[in-house]
Amino acid sequence: MIASRYVIIGAGFAGAATAYHLARRGVREIIILEQEGMAGVHSSGRNASMVRQVVPEPSVMALAREGAAFLSNLPSEWPLPVSFQKNGSLLLGSREGWGRLSRDAERARQMGIEVECWSSRKAKEHVAALGDTDFDGAVWSPGDGVVDVHALLSGFLRAATSFGAKIRYGGSVRAIEVSDGRVTGAQITDEVIRTDAVINAAGAWASTIGKMAGAAEVPLRPCRRHLFFTAPLSWVDRRWPFVWDVSHDLYFRPEAGGLLLCACDQEEMAPGIPPTDDSVAELLAEKIRDHLPKMADVAIRTSMAGLRTLSPDGRFVIGWDPKVRGFFWVAGLGGHGVTTSSAVGALAASLILDPDGERGREFSPKRFLAPSHPNQ
Repeated sequence: MIASRYVIIGAGFAGAATAYHLARRGVREIIILEQEGMAGVHSSGRNASMVRQVVPEPSVMALAREGAAFLSNLPSEWPLPVSFQKNGSLLLGSREGWGRLSRDAERARQMGIEVECWSSRKAKEHVAALGDTDFDGAVWSPGDGVVDVHALLSGFLRAATSFGAKIRYGGSVRAIEVSDGRVTGAQITDEVIRTDAVINAAGAWASTIGKMAGAAEVPLRPCRRHLFFTAPLSWVDRRWPFVWDVSHDLYFRPEAGGLLLCACDQEEMAPGIPPTDDSVAELLAEKIRDHLPKMADVAIRTSMAGLRTLSPDGRFVIGWDPKVRGFFWVAGLGGHGVTTSSAVGALAASLILDPDGERGREFSPKRFLAPSHPNQ
């Protein structure tokens, strides 16, 4: 019989970083279960690789600042190099959107994030492709950039295993065994791993795993988002920051001599690798024509889609389940998993080892219980 103190479901950023921080704090009995044959097949490997610290939700912004600081100064035991190109970010705002973005920038400044509010003229001088774009102002964050997500994910996993954690690939979880309201095991195929705690870091499958355990109903939604790639373009400067028009939900950044672009589409989908939809390319073309006229002639060469798992209030779900003892959530990272990965793992490890800790209450799954629930 196999037994482990902790079983972590999912080897994406949520699970890998949680395993790393638990192992770093001395926990040795950890098994990570990954349904695929390798890590990073789904959301953790199908994203724009961007580190963005200025976001609307204050609790997420705090984790983003902590996560970016980790990326800038990896610990001495880190097992492999991770490229982090700090070209910065430019967030564009128009009308009411500029007012909200300015307030987000001020909150970021108070948290210790390096930010500046720029005029549209200054932003256009920095990124020539914005020459004909209409916006009221921009927030410049020099500590943002683009990270090698595959090296980062591999780093968390290699570091965790160097401390004693184990990873099992290619086994889907079939059931979570619960006895007298407490987790006792996780079943994969025809084998059960006995455990004191299951850590649900299953990304788009997190709600499915929760239902297996009879846990609290957490309303998470996996939503598709497309990324589009151009061929190399002579006028693209690889030193440009990523540019995100938050008022019109559109972003781009340099990639392989051309551009990566996104129309920030959001459609709820079943867990898995989502199919691409040609209509989203049409949406992107329309947004480019309306808001990035200097790019109106760019031709898309390839595209891909991935899932972002969203919570209703925009906050992550991190904490012990209020209905099933021994069931812990690390889910609903909503597209911020790359930036916040280390901070999420550190917070999860802290709450797992010290359930009475004060930090992170805003992320607790308890917030989704009906007011009449006796445990609330």
